[in-house]
Amino acid sequence: MRRPRFARCLLPFFLLLCALFCAGCAEEQFTPTTDLDNFQKLQQQKEQAEVKPEVQAVTPAAMTADNPADYLLGAGDLITVTVFESANLNAEVRISSRGFVSLPLLDNVEVAGLTAAEAEEKIERLYAARYLHDPHVTVYIKEHVSKQITLVGSLVKPGTYDYVSRRRLLDVIAIAQGLGANAGATAYVSRTDPRTNQPISYMVDLDDLIKRGNLAQNMIIEGGDVVFVPEAGQLFIDGAVRKPGTYPISSKMTVAEGVALAGGLASYADTDSIKLIRYMGKGKQREILKLSYSDLQGGLGDNLVLQDQDIIFAESSSSGILTSGSGFSLGFLGTGVNYRNPTN
Repeated sequence: MRRPRFARCLLPFFLLLCALFCAGCAEEQFTPTTDLDNFQKLQQQKEQAEVKPEVQAVTPAAMTADNPADYLLGAGDLITVTVFESANLNAEVRISSRGFVSLPLLDNVEVAGLTAAEAEEKIERLYAARYLHDPHVTVYIKEHVSKQITLVGSLVKPGTYDYVSRRRLLDVIAIAQGLGANAGATAYVSRTDPRTNQPISYMVDLDDLIKRGNLAQNMIIEGGDVVFVPEAGQLFIDGAVRKPGTYPISSKMTVAEGVALAGGLASYADTDSIKLIRYMGKGKQREILKLSYSDLQGGLGDNLVLQDQDIIFAESSSSGILTSGSGFSLGFLGTGVNYRNPTN
């Protein structure tokens, strides 16, 4: 069946229209605003302008910070009292809500607010006053119930828990039934220094601890500590990639890894025009850095670490669009002109 004459006359017009349409598709969606040197300088300025609390890496002191001498006894704590001169006077007792313990011969002894060493001295004096000559007493804290730990952030069951016994970070994460699905790669442990009464915070690399098994990061948690696990940052990947979408940013994820996470570049991607679009802060213009596939392969993509709210956008090439894929078709007034939108 022959097409109407007017349709054949319109064919060149629609071919031109489709070519213009395809060329429009290939125009840059985002215009670069900076080069690599300025991009890195702007990022340094952004980080310096942000007010961040002073955070320390895990230190040897934090690994041995659970010092019973610093702990003040309180209601609910379970202690073991040993009297070396007489085993009959030994006792395992829980401190009452009023701060007392009941000991053989002594009845109620107030120990709340004392350290273990101070409680030992007090019990020795009481026994020496009426029953024993030069007694020697030790007090061991078996359960620290009077203090609690607070677990917040991306955990399965965040909340406040009794600090029952000596715990390390992995122990308390297990108490909260593990990390949440969107947990980031860092945990922050905040506490009050008992010597200076000043707040102090530690930063723990969870990837190093959990994935690489570096137990030097498995710091001791003390009663009163707050453990915060923030959610991972979000990365947006769009344009000429195989699997555009929103992805969580893992520890020190690079641009090259982000592109790989989205399934790699599509066949119609402009390999000389991959954009990294960075959020520079509230009310500030995003900065756009242009990269090429050869940059990513050459190592530059492995040096640019992604941050929360970054966007990776792969531009399309006109030649790639015209030679790849399949999709919708344009058929108008019986011309039969088809355009296949690339999908891979």
